[in-house]
Order: sequence, then structure tokens, then C-alpha cells
Amino acid sequence: MDFVGRIYEFFELLVTTRVYSVSFAATLAFAFAVLIFDLHRRGYRFDWPRRLIRSVGANVGFWWVNLLFAPIVFLTAGYVKQAYDTLGIPSIDETVWSGIPWWLLVPFAAVCYDFADYWNHRILHHRWLWPIHAIHHSDPDLNVLTSYRIHFLESLVMTTSYILLLSWLGFPTDVMGYGAILLTLHNMYVHINVDWGHGPFKYVLASPRMHQWHHADLPEAYGKNLANVFPVFDLMFGTYYVPGPCKEPFGVHDVPQNDVVKLILYPFAEWGRQARAGLRTAFRSKSATQDLPEPEKPADPA
Repeated sequence: MDFVGRIYEFFELLVTTRVYSVSFAATLAFAFAVLIFDLHRRGYRFDWPRRLIRSVGANVGFWWVNLLFAPIVFLTAGYVKQAYDTLGIPSIDETVWSGIPWWLLVPFAAVCYDFADYWNHRILHHRWLWPIHAIHHSDPDLNVLTSYRIHFLESLVMTTSYILLLSWLGFPTDVMGYGAILLTLHNMYVHINVDWGHGPFKYVLASPRMHQWHHADLPEAYGKNLANVFPVFDLMFGTYYVPGPCKEPFGVHDVPQNDVVKLILYPFAEWGRQARAGLRTAFRSKSATQDLPEPEKPADPA
């Protein structure tokens, strides 16, 4: 089958399965429950600020954009998987996990996922990958759908990392699927704009307060609270930062807020700017070296 035909076939399959999947149903139900909760807090008055409405609209837009780009992510990840398989890295046989009850295995898979996500997240905060992840941080009004404000290139980075870091574990497909559902729902939960800190369990499970500090536009909070679910990883690697309730603004300077088209194009524009700046610096350094006077030769002692 030709390349375009493969994309179309997968896109059709993706749309069909996503609408009727457990993951989609759970996500939709959770989002609806959060909406009812928010309306209850507001006395059942729909009085969202205009900027919040634009934020929600942009997040929904990203959901659909990523659905359109999903075939490209899927096909690219497939080629990465093929390359990974050629390395012949040994993996745990799936039958090893058959004797472990699902209620133990699914949480264990979630821990493994989150460990991989921690390092993904840490890498995404570095200079050259930050333009991708800055899209997620661009939301000035955190809400349950902010978890879907993800650039499709970030989805590719995450999928590739799962292949490289988790394939050898050989988890059954259904276990990985249910683990992914748990992580998706929790990711939506921590983006709810409420000051919940989890009290004595704040080091056990990431809270909305913890994740708000991750999104805070404050230098002390940059690159902190990188674990999505289990704060123990931040505690282990020195990136935990929750000084109290977060009253700081959210968002990123010089990044479009709620313009989906500009946000999709932003990483490419930013990489171009960084490349031009690097070339200018290299050119200036080369010119300065060429302009230096030649060192004088020492006098002949004879």
C-alpha cells in the first residue's frame, strides 16, 4: 500500500477506535465531571472570563490538530520501532507478567511510564527542545484541557522515548493501555486550577498545587516539578519545588497564548531564530580571530 493510503487507513482506524475506546470515554467523563464541579463552585453561573474561554477553545483546537497529525507520529514511531528491533536488545517475555494480578501490574506500569516521562520532561526543558514544550506552557489559564495543549512533535518525542525506554519490559498490551488511561486522567486532574496540595500525601501523588508551580512564570520554579504523577522522582533528583499555594501568573513570555496556528509554527520559527543567532555568533568569533595581530617572533639570541 502506498504511503498516503497507509496514512488514510490509520486515520480512519484512529477516529473509529478513539471515539469508542475506554480511554476516550473516561477522558470525556472526567472532563464533564470537572465542568460540573466548576459550575457548582460558581453557583451554576457560566461566568468564565473571556481569556479562559479562549484558552479552552485553543486546547480543544490542539486536540483536533494532534488527531490530524497522529498518523505521521504513528508512522514515524513505527520506523523507530523497526530500527530499535534491529538492535536485538533482549526484552522480558510477556508471559513473565502473567502470574501478577492486574491491580498490581497496572500501577507498576504507571510508575515505569512516569519515570520515563520525568526524563522526557527534563529533556524538553533544555534549550533545543524547549520550543516544542513551550507550547504546553503557553496557556495563561490552567484548566482540565490544558493537558491536551501538546505540540505534535512533543507527542513524537514521548512516543519514541517509550519505545527506547520501556519496550524491553515486555508489558502486556492491555496493561500498558490501562496504565496510560490512569496517567491521562491524572494529567488532566493536575491541570485543574484549584489549590489542592494533598496534605500528608503530597509526596505520594502529584497535586494541582505542585503542578501549578511547574507552570508558574517565576525563575525559581523553572524546570521544577517534572514528575507528572509521582513526586518521589523530583525528590530524588532535586527538582521538587512547592513553597506553598501558587499565586504566580502562568504562561511564557514571547510565546503566543491562544493562537493555535502560531503555536503550531512557533517551534520552527524559534529554531530558525536560534540557528541564525548561532551562525552570527560563530561568524563574529571567526572574524575576531582573523583580526588578531600575529604574535611577534622572539628575537634571535645569536
